[in-house]
Amino acid sequence: MTQMISLQDRNHFWLYDPDVFSDMSTQYFTPRYWQERDLVLGNESGRGTTWFVQHNSVQLVLRHYLRGGLANRISRDRYLFHGWQRCRSVSEARILATLRELKLPVPRPVAAQVIRHRLHYRADILIERIPDAQDLLRTLELPQKDHFYIELGRLIARFHGEGVYHADLNIQNILYDKQGRFWLIDFDRAKQLPDTGQWKHNTLERLHRSFRKEKERAQIHWSESDWLALLEGYESFSTSAEQPTGRA
Repeated sequence: MTQMISLQDRNHFWLYDPDVFSDMSTQYFTPRYWQERDLVLGNESGRGTTWFVQHNSVQLVLRHYLRGGLANRISRDRYLFHGWQRCRSVSEARILATLRELKLPVPRPVAAQVIRHRLHYRADILIERIPDAQDLLRTLELPQKDHFYIELGRLIARFHGEGVYHADLNIQNILYDKQGRFWLIDFDRAKQLPDTGQWKHNTLERLHRSFRKEKERAQIHWSESDWLALLEGYESFSTSAEQPTGRA
């Protein structure tokens, strides 16, 4: 795997993949740059706007980091600066690179930007778009069989087996592609944790609440029996991973 390059220019810091970008500039993190070249493929609105853009032969996702909850009332997109490597975009790019080395299904990080403003910073990230994939909110517009949820449960257990804590595991951060593969996205604030404590259980409960919420809000095709199938897959993977692979 190609090593990402670090570059600093006064109050700007970048981490980028030289296989995708031969140089780096703050303009790549502005929607206007892509709009002026007619390279915008679309966008989605949520807390902010996520842009889908075309760069040579690669489709990318551009996202600006925005604060949520009560913190948004204080500052919409500024975070306290504690060092370049601890900034949100750099941390997310680095953990994505680590997870790809572990062969986990996550997007490829392409570039991260940090712009420092004295004690604060703003951040942006570019990742590779997963082709022919949609989130579970769309996927579950149609009912799915038990096998779908069993495989999803096994996938989550696989991440947990590597100690991967996803800070916001909900059905909009799980993609399903046309080849029948699951992907996890949005690893902001994600980290690798020791196999102790309640974090695995808490992550599953967060996902469970997400299914229930979207069942009521968006009328997705989902039931509690589907959740039991997911847990069956999760437990079956966890159990098999604990079995010895050979004789002593």
